[in-house]
Amino acid sequence: MLHPRNQPFPEHLLDFSILVVEDCAATNKIINKLLLADGFKNIHAVNSGKDAISYIESTVKLPDVILADWLMPEIDGLQLLEYIRCAGSHCIFIMVTVLDHQDDVMLAKAHHVDGYIVKPVTRRKLIEEIEMSVSRLSIAHD
Repeated sequence: MLHPRNQPFPEHLLDFSILVVEDCAATNKIINKLLLADGFKNIHAVNSGKDAISYIESTVKLPDVILADWLMPEIDGLQLLEYIRCAGSHCIFIMVTVLDHQDDVMLAKAHHVDGYIVKPVTRRKLIEEIEMSVSRLSIAHD
């Protein structure tokens, strides 16, 4: 597969497991289609933060990447992020949201978000943010 700069997408990233947490069915479907089109195979999607926590608690291995909407009923993306970080998880957490104010970005970063995508989600935004988040995490662990 080719990423936005028409280079082969790094093969090791295609093996990543991805959890998509999005309450809007249309956006959830778009994100899944974009990931599948780029060759990702291990994608699980849920419709709420509550379902995400249930999935995480029932799985043996946490996903490598979580793409989560911020504005969801019951448990929002920020609460989900706090849950993940309090559990000691080092998975990549990328917030996907309509919130584009600098204060929102800073609040997410204060909660240790790894990436931030402002909707609408495009292939370019999605792939570049995954690549940059993986790269930042790799540098931080070196």
